[in-house]
Amino acid sequence: MKNKVSLNLNVSLLEIILSLLIFATAGIIMINCFAIARFTQIRANDKAIAGAILQSDFEIIKSFKNADEMHEFLNNSYEVKKDTNKNYIYTKYYDESWNQGSTKEYEVTIMLSDENSTSGELIKIKASAEKEKPYPFIKKEGVQQIYSLESKKYFPTLGGRNGE
Repeated sequence: MKNKVSLNLNVSLLEIILSLLIFATAGIIMINCFAIARFTQIRANDKAIAGAILQSDFEIIKSFKNADEMHEFLNNSYEVKKDTNKNYIYTKYYDESWNQGSTKEYEVTIMLSDENSTSGELIKIKASAEKEKPYPFIKKEGVQQIYSLESKKYFPTLGGRNGE
């Protein structure tokens, strides 16, 4: 008895090439999905960290009893970028891991603008966090805003419930 193994090779070369192309296309789509998911994770992490930094400093700024305390805190924590007509701009730089330093991957800016009146002082506070280098998969060049906050703080001069 002779044992003969015979294979039925009715599969054409075209079918093999088509199946390889389908698997290659599926692989490319899957790799793109993972890359986009990673990019989305980086953006979400940046937004969460920037929000925590800004909200923390915002709470400290809003807790002061007068504008001088506010400016003293910002002068000690941030570097003064500009000082124009009653506008004060304070800036802090972070590296790619959100560690404070001289590397300018991320920039946190707080801008204060004063409006004086006879009854007190109103300070408008604008805070923002920006990414200096563009994210991958985004064709925008230049600075991209990650997070921003705006508020106002009023300091009465004398009298009233808060003044003495």
